[in-house]
Amino acid sequence: MRQERDGQEPKCPLDNIVLNREKDIFLDKATQRKILSFIIHCPRDGCQWTGELRAKEDHENDCQRFPVNCPNGCGETIPREEICLHTEDKCPLAPIPCPYADMGCTKKEQQDEIDSHVESEIRLHLDLLGVKLRDTEEELRNSKQLVKKLEERIDALENKPCVYLWKIGSYHESLRRAKIGHKVQMKSTSFHTDEFGYKVRMSLYPNGDGKGKNTHLSIFLYIMKGDYDSILRWPFQKQVTFTLIDPKENPEDRNNISRTMGKQEEKEWNSRPETEENSSGWGFPEFVSHDNLMEGGYILEDTIFIEARIV
Repeated sequence: MRQERDGQEPKCPLDNIVLNREKDIFLDKATQRKILSFIIHCPRDGCQWTGELRAKEDHENDCQRFPVNCPNGCGETIPREEICLHTEDKCPLAPIPCPYADMGCTKKEQQDEIDSHVESEIRLHLDLLGVKLRDTEEELRNSKQLVKKLEERIDALENKPCVYLWKIGSYHESLRRAKIGHKVQMKSTSFHTDEFGYKVRMSLYPNGDGKGKNTHLSIFLYIMKGDYDSILRWPFQKQVTFTLIDPKENPEDRNNISRTMGKQEEKEWNSRPETEENSSGWGFPEFVSHDNLMEGGYILEDTIFIEARIV
C-alpha cells in the first residue's frame, strides 16, 4: 500500500481508522481477475500475438521476437529467433572451425584467435595435408579401378548377343497362298537387341522376294522406332545372323542353315527411324531354296524355327 511505502500506518480511506494488515486487508480477487483478463498485444516488432494479460509471461517465454542475451556472452541482445544465426555467423565470441577442418583439424577458436591458431600449428596442418593427399590418391586409384570395371561391364553388356527365336506355324498354307499370287509377308513380333537397345523385327517371304522370288525363302531385318534411339549409335552397325533351325531331336545331327549380315554403310534401312519403322530392311532374298527347305526336313508339323542372333 502507498501509506506503508510512505512510512505511515495503513488506514481506511473512508473513516480513517487504522487497519490491521493481517485481518483487515485482503486482495480484491474480482478486480484482479478483471485486470488479468484485459486483452494486450505483444509490443515487439514482428510479433502478432494477442492475448489476456495473465498469459503475458507464458508468451514471453515463447515469443520469437523476445530479446535474449547472447549465450556466448558477447553482450549483444538478440531476438530469440535469431540466436542461432548470431552465434554461428555474427557473434565475435563464437568458436569457428579451423580452416583445415576438412583436412582433419578438430580445433575451434574464436574469430579473433583463429589466425593465431593457423600460424602456430603449421606443422600439424602440413601433416594433415599430407595424409589427406595420400588418402585422395588412394581414392583416385580405387575410383579408376571402379570406372574400369564398370566400362568392362558395359562392354560385356553391349557385346552380349541378343538371341530371338521365331516360331512360324501354318507354313505350307502361307507358301501355297504366296505361290498363287498373294503377297505374303510374315512379320515377327518386335524385340530389343538388349534392355535399352535397338528395336527391331524380322520379315519373312515364304515364296521369296527380289532375287529369291518363286525359288527361295527370303528373310530381312527391319529397324523400328524405339524408346532409346536418342542415346544409341547410328547407323545401326551390329552383326546379325539368321539361322534356320534343323528340328532333329539330337542337336548333334542337326544341319542348321546360317547366314550372317555384317556391318553396312549408312543407308535408309539402318539409319535412325523417323517413322514407326524404316521403309526398307536388310537381309537375304535367297536365304534358303524351296528344294532345300522341303527336302532337308526343316519343316516339322507345318512349323519352322528361325533364330536371329545380334551382336
